[in-house]
Amino acid sequence: MRHPFFIRPAQRDDRDALNRLFSASYPELLPQDYDAEVLEGALPLITRAQDALLTSGTYFLAECAETDEVVGAGGWTDFGPLRGAGDAHQGHVRHVATRADWLRRGVAKALIEVTLASAGAHGMTKLSCMSTHTAQAFYRMMGFSEQGEVELTLAPGVHFPAVQMQMALN
Repeated sequence: MRHPFFIRPAQRDDRDALNRLFSASYPELLPQDYDAEVLEGALPLITRAQDALLTSGTYFLAECAETDEVVGAGGWTDFGPLRGAGDAHQGHVRHVATRADWLRRGVAKALIEVTLASAGAHGMTKLSCMSTHTAQAFYRMMGFSEQGEVELTLAPGVHFPAVQMQMALN
């Protein structure tokens, strides 16, 4: 049975719900594309909500309309995940996740559409993202193009292979 969902901006008090989402989503979906050693180091770091995103005003949640459970999340910032300086008109897609039992129901698509609209309204002319290998085809379908393979350093000694992708906003 399909349950409708709605999108809303994240707030600081959404931390626990986001931690539950990330802890349910990533360990279930990422093993198809990443080996156990990579995930052993990465999962404790990527399954935690980030304060900067919760308070950004540009990070969004998808909630089930019937249960109010968070079933997806994602958004953008004008600073990259590695905090480096960059193009003032380039936004960065951040920490996108969908609960595995909500895949293929339009949750991630709706989150990215809201993200694109929000970034455009804030004057961004392009968006980049560091996609997991698992989500690469999804981002391509949404109009992003691959820029190349990258290895993110999540913490000292913790490296995570990803694909840098980019999209021009109209």
